[in-house]
Amino acid sequence: MVTQRLKTLSNPTFKRHVIVLALWGIGSLSYAANRPNVSAPVKPPVKSAASVAAKTNKTALTPAITQAIAGVNPNAVPVSGVNAPDGIPDGADNDNLTDDGADDGGEVDITSTTPMVTNPANQPNLDTQPIAPASEQIQQVALGAVSPVTVEKFVKMIDIIRQNYVTNVDDESLFANAMAGTLAALDPYSEYLDANAFENLRLFTEGDIGSIGVSVSFHADVDSWVFDDVLPNSPAAKAGIQRGNYLHQINDNKLDSTRTSQDVDQLLTGIAGTTARLLVSDKGRRKHLVVVQRTLLQQQAMSTNIINGVAVVQIPVFQNNTQQQFLMALTNLNQPFSVLVLDLRNNPGGVLSAANDIASLFMNDKVVVQIKNRQGIQEVMRTHGKAQFADLPLVVLQNRYSASAAEVLASALQNNQRAKVYGETSYGKGSIQSIVPINDNEAVKLTVAHYYSSKGDKIDGVGVKPDVTLTGAETSWLDKVLADLQTTKRSNQFLLKPTPTPQSF
Repeated sequence: MVTQRLKTLSNPTFKRHVIVLALWGIGSLSYAANRPNVSAPVKPPVKSAASVAAKTNKTALTPAITQAIAGVNPNAVPVSGVNAPDGIPDGADNDNLTDDGADDGGEVDITSTTPMVTNPANQPNLDTQPIAPASEQIQQVALGAVSPVTVEKFVKMIDIIRQNYVTNVDDESLFANAMAGTLAALDPYSEYLDANAFENLRLFTEGDIGSIGVSVSFHADVDSWVFDDVLPNSPAAKAGIQRGNYLHQINDNKLDSTRTSQDVDQLLTGIAGTTARLLVSDKGRRKHLVVVQRTLLQQQAMSTNIINGVAVVQIPVFQNNTQQQFLMALTNLNQPFSVLVLDLRNNPGGVLSAANDIASLFMNDKVVVQIKNRQGIQEVMRTHGKAQFADLPLVVLQNRYSASAAEVLASALQNNQRAKVYGETSYGKGSIQSIVPINDNEAVKLTVAHYYSSKGDKIDGVGVKPDVTLTGAETSWLDKVLADLQTTKRSNQFLLKPTPTPQSF
């Protein structure tokens, strides 16, 4: 019977699929069981620059800001690729316990199809290793030349699953799992996108923040983090998480008593549509992996404040319209100010070109980020247009959750001596994923490049180090920044020149 079935499976149409899938490891069947359902997003209409300007009737700062608003391109840019920030590099799960195994889901950063200015002759070289010579590269063979033994093993494995697995599994699920397993084995960011996941990418350019619908706290009596509440019909509830369950790990980050509630909240939330891999147990029983997609949307408004002549603008995420929102936020202050603080704390990234749009308000023709792919081809993203606030004293405030596009902006302003960076070392995410459609409904998200700072410094796994390190309660950080600005002002030091040696409070 097996021989007959193998002959059936060897027909030309099926074999074309098998030859490709023979290169792939079969994905875990639990992936299909845990794959979350994602509803199709609804995109808000794009407002034109003219309509934004028409609603702007404030008088403060109008010469520069109104001009900048009028120059903003109102057209949304289609998606070409995404960056998926990893979990924080500490706390990796290396104990090899059989009940541990949560890997990293991460957030998502998006690049647009706007061409990046590339001029290798005029740009610094990337700080990376050269491409290996042909003799050292992995040998590739044509798909038609794949070993018959490999094909036979894959087909036999499919047949064994069909006949012996505890429940019936259809072939479509097996092949979907094979694709998912292949990509997941490459790195934590590459993945197979089924129809629901691919459709959910429409959310990304809007940069919405998503959660899984839970509240978690540390219970000292059991020395564990516990789900105190799970919203009905939330992503967590649909994934089987219940109130009272223990939470041991989020992506690669183990949870213990040293974590804060903010740590856990930030690890659970991220850009809408991305996944969180949770290691969960029922009151200390055997741990199991639960994959939950962040589909409970949390609208993130850009908050503004002005304190003693210092404007503070918090950018929660980078969206296609972030530059417009930023300029409107400054206009709505309706007061003059002499210094601007960009608060990028907890910003997980978003649209990379939007970070460049913000940098372009403060710098003329400066390198923002460098990109290198497997061929070593260098791409350089530079600021564009005329900087409306080229002479405005500027400060950046970041924390350990400032990631990806937020790190690109902070490093660009820091390296070009345009702003002093306060806070703590940022997240450390610098890989880029492209979305490659398989058909109209499915796609592959694949790591294709890494980005580096404007000086060619590595960001991935390193982060952006602040010029002034802040410690203690984060709620006091802004006060410390404002106090330092007052000291700087009294000593007549120009804020655009960061101190060469890091300081600490």
